[in-house]
Amino acid sequence: MTYPELTYATPPEWVERIAEGPLELLSDHAHNELKAAATAQAWIMKHPGKSEMVRRLATLAAQEVEHFERVIQILYARGGKLQPVEKSPYADALLTRSSPTRSSNFLDRMILAALIEARSCERFVMLAEGLEDRELSALYGDLIEVETTHKALFVDLAREFFPEDEVEPRLTELWQIEGEVIESLPFSFRMHSGVR
Repeated sequence: MTYPELTYATPPEWVERIAEGPLELLSDHAHNELKAAATAQAWIMKHPGKSEMVRRLATLAAQEVEHFERVIQILYARGGKLQPVEKSPYADALLTRSSPTRSSNFLDRMILAALIEARSCERFVMLAEGLEDRELSALYGDLIEVETTHKALFVDLAREFFPEDEVEPRLTELWQIEGEVIESLPFSFRMHSGVR
């Protein structure tokens, strides 16, 4: 089965800039893992009768919590702290941009979850290959495979619960919106920041 490619490639200088704030990046990353686990749990509670989805999301939630634990161990070992959770300009912009064209809230949420995982995976690859910090490079290298399966999971679920003629155009549309959003964002020490 095929999956869309990101429409905007993060420039290499993003890694150079993000490397200057490892503690901020780790704190943001930890929160992202918790949010992903919480989203999976919320969908399980809303759709308890979808047995296969429940099973797959339970696995995803457990993996995200495991990643959270691994990230905060590194954060704390380096003298950092988990900062208060902040709104994500990236996620907020995705929701805002997609809302006027929404065809189904649940379909859009699944596709947006896939997009967030896809962008995280792209950034993990860049961090694994581009960071001189060996511990962080190893961390992100280890997470790439699982992150890739999470992206595929959400696309697969969308295709399972909605007709192809609804899913495929929406995938194309939201993938394009995501590229425009991430390219427009300013830089910050967050996993889903822009470069400007």
